[in-house]
Amino acid sequence: MASLKKILEAARLIESSEPRPMPAEPAGEDSDIDAIIRRAAEAESRATAPPPMPAAGAVDAPASPGVEEGLDFARIYARQGLVDAAFPVERLIKLVDGLKSLDPTTRRAAITAMDVADETWSMEQVLADADAKIAALRGHQRHLQGNADALVQANQARIAELEGSRDTRLADLRQQIASLEAQIQDAVGATAADIARLQSESESNKAALARETQRLDAQVLSLEELAAQFRGAAK
Repeated sequence: MASLKKILEAARLIESSEPRPMPAEPAGEDSDIDAIIRRAAEAESRATAPPPMPAAGAVDAPASPGVEEGLDFARIYARQGLVDAAFPVERLIKLVDGLKSLDPTTRRAAITAMDVADETWSMEQVLADADAKIAALRGHQRHLQGNADALVQANQARIAELEGSRDTRLADLRQQIASLEAQIQDAVGATAADIARLQSESESNKAALARETQRLDAQVLSLEELAAQFRGAAK
C-alpha cells in the first residue's frame, strides 16, 4: 500500500520533494493510482460533456401532430404551466351547482356570505384562478390552431410536391407516347410503301407477261400458218 504522501503526489495535490526519475515505462503502485485518477477524470469529463449536435439537415423536423382531441383539462392546465390554486374555480362550480335550486340573487348572496365567513378562501382568489384557466385554455386553443395550420401547410407543400412529380412523370410519358406514335406512323408508312411497290411490281410483271404471251402467241400463229402452207405441198 502506498503511503499518504505518495497518493497525494500521484493525485497532483502536492509537489514531490524528491527529483523524479525519467523511467521509460511507469510501473508499480504510483502508476496504478495515476491511471485510476486519469480514468476517473476522463469519465467525469464524458459525463459532463454536452451531447454532440446533429449535423444540419441530418434529421428532418417532426411533422405536426395536428389537433389532439379530448385532452383532460388538468393536463391542459399543466401544459400551459398553470399551478394548482388553493381554492380552484371548480369548487365554486360545484358550490353553485349545489345551490341551483335557489334563485340567482339568493345563490349569489349565499356564496358571498360563505366567502366572508370562511377565511381559507376568497372570491378574488377563485376569480383569479378562473381568469388563469381561461387564459390557459385560450393558449391551448392557439397551440391547437398552430398545430392544425402547420399540418395543413405541410400537407399543402407535400401535395404540391406530389402534383409536381406527377406532372413531370406525365409529361415524360406523353413524350414517350408521342415518340412511339411517330415510330408507329413511320412503320405504317414504310410498310405501306413497300406493299405498294411490291403490288406495283406484281402488276407490272403481269402486264409484261400478258404482252410477252401475246407476242409469242402471234409469232407461233405466224409460224404455224407458214408451216401449214408448205406442209401439204411437201407431201
